[in-house]
Amino acid sequence: MSTLIPRTRTRLHPFRIDLVRQGKDEFLAVNYHSRLFKGMTLNEEYLSFDQTLSITGLDFLEPVPISFPGKNFYCVLEVEISNLQPIKANIVWVEGDSKVDDLNPVVFESTTDLSQVKSRTIIGIYVFDGEQTAGTLSPDLGGAKTGYITQFVHSDLMICNMVFDGVPVILPVPFVGGRLNANLF
Repeated sequence: MSTLIPRTRTRLHPFRIDLVRQGKDEFLAVNYHSRLFKGMTLNEEYLSFDQTLSITGLDFLEPVPISFPGKNFYCVLEVEISNLQPIKANIVWVEGDSKVDDLNPVVFESTTDLSQVKSRTIIGIYVFDGEQTAGTLSPDLGGAKTGYITQFVHSDLMICNMVFDGVPVILPVPFVGGRLNANLF
């Protein structure tokens, strides 16, 4: 019986979550070159993707909580919204799967006032189990558990207007048409 061995691959992409170990301490950080586009400008006969919203918390080392392993650790892009316009964006870290209120993708003013106040996108999760590499033995059968990052977002994001059940919302969606340009930061 052959065994699959996890190996490290170098991947560089927007919103990449990196794990940094300093002694016994672990930290997570999100790639600095991640962008949230909030609009475009008409430039003669083409659209230019030059309107970005600054994201607080990029390239900032976030300590992994002492409850890990045991509780998953989520990286979330949270966008504050007013009048269906993005105001500011932050990288937020959420500990545990049961914090539904901190992971819901759309937050309204109240149950009677469906004015959107926040939008959330889960960027990735730091988990601890035996499923990092497909085809390996599960921990129940003697396989090893490891801590690893499950990445959900691999591209820049763009704010888009949508309607769900007649309610207008804005959400960041994947966008791969941008380019790395120092003028955008």
